[in-house]
Amino acid sequence: MTDIGASFLHLGDIVSLYAEGAVNGFISTLGLVDDRCVVNPDAGDLNNPPKKFRDCLFRVCPMNRYSAQKQFWKAAKQNTSSTADAMLLKKLHSAAELEKRQNEAENKKLMGTVTQYGSVIQLLHLKSNKYLTVNKRLPASLEKNAMRVTLDSAGNEGSWFYIQPFYKLRSHGDNIVVGDKVVLNPVNAGQPLHASSYDLPDNPGCKEVNSVNSSTSWKIVLFMEHKEDIGDVLKGGEVVRLFHAEQEKFLTADEYKKKQYVFLRTTGRTSATAATSSKALWEVEVVQHDPCRGGAGHWNSLFRFKHLATGYYLAAADGASAATEQPLWRLFEARLVPE
Repeated sequence: MTDIGASFLHLGDIVSLYAEGAVNGFISTLGLVDDRCVVNPDAGDLNNPPKKFRDCLFRVCPMNRYSAQKQFWKAAKQNTSSTADAMLLKKLHSAAELEKRQNEAENKKLMGTVTQYGSVIQLLHLKSNKYLTVNKRLPASLEKNAMRVTLDSAGNEGSWFYIQPFYKLRSHGDNIVVGDKVVLNPVNAGQPLHASSYDLPDNPGCKEVNSVNSSTSWKIVLFMEHKEDIGDVLKGGEVVRLFHAEQEKFLTADEYKKKQYVFLRTTGRTSATAATSSKALWEVEVVQHDPCRGGAGHWNSLFRFKHLATGYYLAAADGASAATEQPLWRLFEARLVPE
């Protein structure tokens, strides 16, 4: 079954996943240190995405192999007192590193391949660079009949998910269309990814994400196509610093007398470019018709710059508060003209 004019999901695409069911909202995280996954219905929806939308972004990746790494992890936990054990551990480590390199090479080869229902994928959380993973040996923190879902830096076989259609109008082998509702079924755990109704006690409003036999569907929302993800191109979601070339100072925002001010900050460092203040960090937003879309920026694109520390947008305001505005900016190339 093909959809004329439809946009298919590819390996390498960056997406967000919107839960639809008893609980509605984007699957998200609680920061770089906390590996739990949550859905916060009050944070935003498809028409008004969450302020921290970077926390909701995942890259669709092909299935990695973990057999050699699994052997190494198991051996590394045991005591290696003898020389023979140490030699074996060294060999297992070499095999695990080789497997990692093979995975990377295979991933590069498969990037851009159209994904189909019934195929196995992994979801790499973009901000933390960790894989969405089901641990079938541990119960969920709140819903005890469910399995625990976390982010894992290396990934393992619990990071493999069958991507299955939610509605019967799609079937196994069909190309996955962006915007489809899907079921994410862990290969080893066998129970779908689920947005529960249980609130985290330390984060009220955030619902636990776990793995249990449920009817949660996830809508695939495209943020950026794989072909737009070019290394040296400015993209939505990236964090940048804005450096004044002549003054050799960074554009910074800070509070003074309970008001936010934007200024060029003098640094006491020997090299101005070595300054590392978090108050000089800005998140790039490439303006699209779909508020959940990002993508690569072009010279004719409209941009917004969101101050990472406060969530306020950079604005040219005349007497009005810039904090509540979402002003648009257009970039122009600076050309040096000889005198």
